[in-house]
Amino acid sequence: MLFPLVRDSKVEAELAGDRCHPICADVGLASAESAIASVLEAHTSSLDLLINNAGNVRKLRWLPETAAEDLEELFRVHCVGAFRCTRAALPFLRKAPKPAVVNITSRFGSTARAAGGEFRGIYSYSIAKSAQNMLTVCLDQELRKEGIRVFAVHPGRLRTSVAAVDADTEPRAAAEKLAEWLDSADRDAGCSLYDLMAGEIIPW
Repeated sequence: MLFPLVRDSKVEAELAGDRCHPICADVGLASAESAIASVLEAHTSSLDLLINNAGNVRKLRWLPETAAEDLEELFRVHCVGAFRCTRAALPFLRKAPKPAVVNITSRFGSTARAAGGEFRGIYSYSIAKSAQNMLTVCLDQELRKEGIRVFAVHPGRLRTSVAAVDADTEPRAAAEKLAEWLDSADRDAGCSLYDLMAGEIIPW
């Protein structure tokens, strides 16, 4: 069964079906946890996979154009949102045979790459994704002893409405690649930031 999280009740109604049970919530709000738990409790006893993919981007470059509120908003979605979703789903993940959490991150969250000269001036997004990466490591350290692995995955340079100028990958292709990767992922390996399309590890 699928449990997509959406913010629009109209989309929720369109997606609903026998095997699809949408959750209408905003991960930036505390109420998201109870909304997630409520739908899961109504339709399943376990959850094999949680993908934390919620996010937004404000392309305000460099310090003079960036407001503190921009950082707070993106941190609340990318980092705190992933935290909330994982905590809400945890009782259901614990009942699955090989559960996993995938946090969809970005190459722009790599501190090492930013220090190496790849920083593009978008403070809010880079900082939020870097914080999400630390969340991934913390969650994996705590939960792997229960058999729950937590992965950080950069899905590639996706062609979306907020794509970077060098975007070259369709979201569908990235989704298919992610499904393949999860089937063969080394669950005994250390926690790393995986570049899905390039097939390599990005330094934290």
